Amino acid sequence: MNGGRELGRHGRALRRAALATAAWFVAGCSVFGGVHVETLDVSAQKPSNVAFYVSVTDHGEPVTELDANNFKIYENGQELSAGVSERTLLPREPVTAERVLLLVDVSQNPNAAQRASYEEAIEAFLRKLTPTLPVSVRAFDGGPGLKTVGDYARGAQTPNAASVTKLTSHDASRDLNGAILAGLAELDRTTADKKPIKLGTLVVFSRGPDLAGRTEESKLEQALDTTTHDVIGVGIGDDTPYLGFARGGVIHAQNADTLPIAFEEAGSRVAATHAKYYLVAYCSPARAGRRSVRLEVTHEDEKGDAHSGSTEYELDASGFGPGCRAETMPRFEHPTETEKRTPSARVNRAPVADPDAVVPPPSSGDYAK
Repeated sequence: MNGGRELGRHGRALRRAALATAAWFVAGCSVFGGVHVETLDVSAQKPSNVAFYVSVTDHGEPVTELDANNFKIYENGQELSAGVSERTLLPREPVTAERVLLLVDVSQNPNAAQRASYEEAIEAFLRKLTPTLPVSVRAFDGGPGLKTVGDYARGAQTPNAASVTKLTSHDASRDLNGAILAGLAELDRTTADKKPIKLGTLVVFSRGPDLAGRTEESKLEQALDTTTHDVIGVGIGDDTPYLGFARGGVIHAQNADTLPIAFEEAGSRVAATHAKYYLVAYCSPARAGRRSVRLEVTHEDEKGDAHSGSTEYELDASGFGPGCRAETMPRFEHPTETEKRTPSARVNRAPVADPDAVVPPPSSGDYAK
């Protein structure tokens, strides 16, 4: 394999205290047999629809291509049969804003051959991802800020990155830390549409450590600890301690000539990272009171060994009744700035004037886009 992969520590803080009208978390995630199930958001709406948005990893690796049979649902310790719960996986696109940002190191004025290699590598990355994800590409050098290479919409045909060959560096230093912060900030802005779930991935190719010193390591660490985005690194050779910020993994090119292969592998890694998310929906048989709900995920590895993990939350089923359709797209609420600072404030929030009103499934607006 021309591009080796070294996994860094991978952890993602809960994006927010996503408390739905009728549910709040007891535990966000748990791990058994290496499987980590993280709850990003949960929704409970009348008549008795429950849905949760989760990511699934196994020893840090994304778990992809699961179906509804890989998920089991328990209420108060009792497994709900698929027939009773109508358990299903819903499409994520109607409620998910996704974006990928690639940063490319052009510090110290790479020569023409190196720039041509960057162009080929970027285009390999784009071909892997643009069929399903929008991608932006920026370059950085020793100066502050990022340089635009291009923005590529989902479904872009034959993406071209020739502009990277025309960029010039006016500062021989390398502002790696500043570029990472700028990249995370740009992802925050470009995923800030009205869809409730934001999924961003930052991929950073660097040829060496930060030299500019504009951004202290502690500030970078704080940003990485609090970001909601996955961060992946790409480097040349095995000795790349400066890529320790890449908590979603590091892709190594054996040498400069194999950089396009490493970028293509990075694209595959990003695709898998975005495929580890699932929107699981079911109809609760509860009609009153509180229920302890557990979502269990089981999958088999390449050897056929079963691995499992689970996540739990507590459900308030007050006012639940018949008429549920599991395929109804859930409503995920946006917390206010006050609620973000005080998550418990959402528990007592009344979203409708009539607490017994049946909320119809969304059929227009953002959910229909």
